[in-house]
Amino acid sequence: MYNASKSFIIFILITVLCIEKTVAQNDSTAKKANDINGAASTTIIHPQTPHAPYPYDTIEVEYDNADKTVHLAGTLSFPKKGDSFTTIVMITGSGQQDRDETILGHKPFAVIADYLTRAGFAVLRVDDRSKGKSKGDLNKATSLDFANDVITSVQYISTFKQVNKNKIGLMGHSEGGFIAPIVYTKYPVIAFIVSLAGTGVPGADILFKQQTLPVKGLVSDAAYSAYGNLASGTLKLIQENTTLSDTLVLAKIKNLYADWKKNLPDSILNPLNAKDVTPEQYCFQIMTELRPWFRYFIATNPDDFWSKVKCPVLILNGEKDIQVYPEQNPPAIAASLNKAGNKNYNVKIFPGLNHLFQHCIKCTFQEYSSLEETFSPEVLAYIKDWLEKKVK
Repeated sequence: MYNASKSFIIFILITVLCIEKTVAQNDSTAKKANDINGAASTTIIHPQTPHAPYPYDTIEVEYDNADKTVHLAGTLSFPKKGDSFTTIVMITGSGQQDRDETILGHKPFAVIADYLTRAGFAVLRVDDRSKGKSKGDLNKATSLDFANDVITSVQYISTFKQVNKNKIGLMGHSEGGFIAPIVYTKYPVIAFIVSLAGTGVPGADILFKQQTLPVKGLVSDAAYSAYGNLASGTLKLIQENTTLSDTLVLAKIKNLYADWKKNLPDSILNPLNAKDVTPEQYCFQIMTELRPWFRYFIATNPDDFWSKVKCPVLILNGEKDIQVYPEQNPPAIAASLNKAGNKNYNVKIFPGLNHLFQHCIKCTFQEYSSLEETFSPEVLAYIKDWLEKKVK
């Protein structure tokens, strides 16, 4: 969370794709978000959150990857009657999250799993590595490593009698929607993909919009343009120098910032609160974006993976999503699928919904926690109908 009007505007070079990570770790964070909103510090009721007893069965599962470096734990839910069900493996968004993708008191994956299991599907939701009961190194982990974790999960449940091994698909939210096609390219037995606000363009393009749009209207057009040049140049250096060490990339960014600043008048620098910010201070802020996860996200084009996907795909976004923009990403995913010769996809943009697929009013990050709704019922119904028509 940040308020651009109260901070160094040039210092908002952070990812809000990671809102799941930065504002949603626990209930105390949710309370702080309510305070930011000016709302009373009261518990928000989330009526969609499922509670036992359930009209279906659940199994708590734990398993390791092939070399025992990652231990995963999750919940497999399935109908009480029958076996060999079409099965959905859930993939969380950015930041380490539990199997319910708990965020600001909401548990969207629990809500989705409950709805789809009641509808006759089996669903596996898993704690991310180093979250909940799962374990695994994060220091050098990227989306590619998380894709391997998903493959481990798919391989593990494929032996269960409740799971139809020929009808295992993926449902990924946000970064999870980027991970899903990576999984498919590495393990093409995947039967279908549901992308919930998944990405279709390079991370650099997404971050540029995330980092610059909040500034628009707060400063003059000239200052906004100057800030855009800095943001674009910084992301481009990270994107194009994937093999260089952090030290060498920071040296390039330091020079970029110095050159950017030296010819700008105070009328530009002062509104951006950049006049007294040194190249060293700017680089200190950028260091976050040089972590392995960030560098991979910034540099990688999802088209490399989506353009190889040939299974049925459902592409969903909220019209009011300000993290994974609906005008930018679904068309890119569709174009990539067309490259693959895949015509078996559907795109749906839901009016009035945010990144979490909640009906929103202000449609800001701060509002996530104050909404009672966890996940739009019409989106749930749309997913169920699509799965029944295209897969089940």
